[in-house]
Order: sequence, then C-alpha cells, then structure tokens
Amino acid sequence: MTSYERNTGMVVCIIGVIVVGAVLVGAFSFFGPSTWGWFTGDDTVYYHFDSTVGATTGTVNLDVDVTTGAVNIDFEDNATLLYRIDVGASNRTVQEIGAPTVTFSANTITYDYTTSAINITLGSGVNYTLYVTTDTGAVDCDVMHSAHIGDVTITTGTGAIDFFMGSGVVVIGSPDFSFETTTGAVELNIVLPSGVGGSIEADVGTGSVDIDAPGWTEITSKHYESGDYDTASQTVTIVVQTGTGAVEADIS
Repeated sequence: MTSYERNTGMVVCIIGVIVVGAVLVGAFSFFGPSTWGWFTGDDTVYYHFDSTVGATTGTVNLDVDVTTGAVNIDFEDNATLLYRIDVGASNRTVQEIGAPTVTFSANTITYDYTTSAINITLGSGVNYTLYVTTDTGAVDCDVMHSAHIGDVTITTGTGAIDFFMGSGVVVIGSPDFSFETTTGAVELNIVLPSGVGGSIEADVGTGSVDIDAPGWTEITSKHYESGDYDTASQTVTIVVQTGTGAVEADIS
C-alpha cells in the first residue's frame, strides 16, 4: 500500500467517525428532550421556563453553556414572547447538582448546566444575539419567522453545528457570525436580506470545505464575498473553523 493510499484511508476513516458522531448527537436535537433518558439510562426530569417581553427593550443576549447535550434554538413570529425553554435532564444529575435554572438579568438570558438537552424558542419582538457553547453535543439553530438577529457565536468541542437563516429575518447592524468546532461537521444555509452584503471564510484542519455562493466572488476556494461587501451599509461576516470535520455552506 502506498503512502498516499494510507493517508487517504485515514482521512476517510476520520470523516466517517465524524459523520456517525454527528448523527448520534444530532438525534438529541431532532427528537428533543423526550429521548434523553434513553441515552443516559436514567429517568428524565423535565423543566419549563418562559417569559414575555413586557417592558424589555434593546438587544437581548442569549447565553447558553452546556457541558454535554444537545441545544436546539428556533424562533416564532410572536412579538410578546421573550423566551420559552424546555429542558430534559437525568434524575441522577439533578440529584447530584440540583435542578437547572434559567435567569434573565441585564438583558441576558442565561442557561448554564452540565448534562441536559434543551429546546429554546425566541420571539420576534426584540433584537437577539446568540452565544452558545457545548463541550460535547450538537447545536441546531433556525433563525426565521421575522426574527431580529445580531452577532451569533456557536462553539462545540465535539459535535455538529447546523445553522439555518431564512428570508424575512431582520439583521441588526453588521453582525459577525462565528461557528467553531474542534471535531464535528458544520452545515450552514443562510439567506441574507436584500441590501445586506456578506462574506464567508472557512478554516479546516482535516476535512473538506464546500461553499455554494451563487453570484459571489471567489477570493479563494474557502473564502467568498458578495459583490457589495465593501460598499453595503450592512454586512454579515461569517467565519467557520473546525479542527477535524466537513464544512458545507449554501449562502445567498
């Protein structure tokens, strides 16, 4: 066997492991907290938190930090909803460290817990920034339904990131979208509002990059910019980094 064949085989093996891992952790997001007990072998305890916008104004920061577990975020066209959060945690974890909590202070929604699966729904009545971190687990985020969105930072140690932004979204200012995994695939599907320029650049250690950006200028095979990126009054700058994993992005 040649050195080339051995190296090619190794890369294929690594990518295969990533795909299998992404499927497993992605199952948490797809099925939601109801399946968490099956994966842990413990009884699952469920928690619900919600709040209305009320007198809240300005930008609201969503700050999520999970050690192990899936995070699912979506939006609904509801101007009175500030957040609705459903959490599933194993009874063993709750007994050991206490129940999970959600706080809202200084315009920041905070969830910080160890092992859990969490579904978050945000409304359309205020502007949001997203900061999500999980050491092990998938993050699935759908920004749509008249959402107002600013900076987005999603980071996983081991786990996939799936981010979708559809039409009808209001972009606040010129935000930065940052997606980073140590080991895991990143899949992006982003539609920018009319008049908003864009840039996407990917940095991959081991893995592939596939960017589909019709009408954009190819700076390199891993870096594309819209024609109006340097002149538009608003821009979205997207940066993707993964140590080992594939990046697939559809941008328009």
